[in-house]
Amino acid sequence: MDLQAAKYWYLLALTGAIGVVVGVLVLTKPDRSLPTLAVIVGIYLLLIGILVIVRTVSEEERGAGGLLLGILSLIAGVVVIRHPGQSIVAVSIAIGIWFLVAGALDIARAIIGPRRLVSLVKGVILIAAGVIITSSTHISVKTLALFTGIALCVEGLLQIVEAFTIRSMYRRERA
Repeated sequence: MDLQAAKYWYLLALTGAIGVVVGVLVLTKPDRSLPTLAVIVGIYLLLIGILVIVRTVSEEERGAGGLLLGILSLIAGVVVIRHPGQSIVAVSIAIGIWFLVAGALDIARAIIGPRRLVSLVKGVILIAAGVIITSSTHISVKTLALFTGIALCVEGLLQIVEAFTIRSMYRRERA
């Protein structure tokens, strides 16, 4: 384990906590209007983009995939916030593509990296959410909110578990 990168386990926990909070916000009232959903998810994507980039810079094992996801998160966040009421198609495509890329990077991490099971589960869930959201041409705001909220909650919880696993491994290796 890279002890230098493990010192920043709390960034992963923070990312997960933000995901759970946003997921719960979206799930509490899934019938909110499209602009409200877009702004909530857009702000989340902007925050996550910044945190993923910071986490990537601090972890050597993360590589270019983390930067790609961080930049994509920032772009998707701007697109979703900039055009919140434009159309549900634009919002769902931005969110769905973000889920697909995040899921693909987690699957890749499961194949070649540490913490394989957590990465595999996250990847499968995110890819499933991305496929459902992007392939549904007549998706409603309520359905989009439901899939987005569930995916964000599950991903957030798995990130929190992963963060505390990294923290315990870091403390064991330091002792």
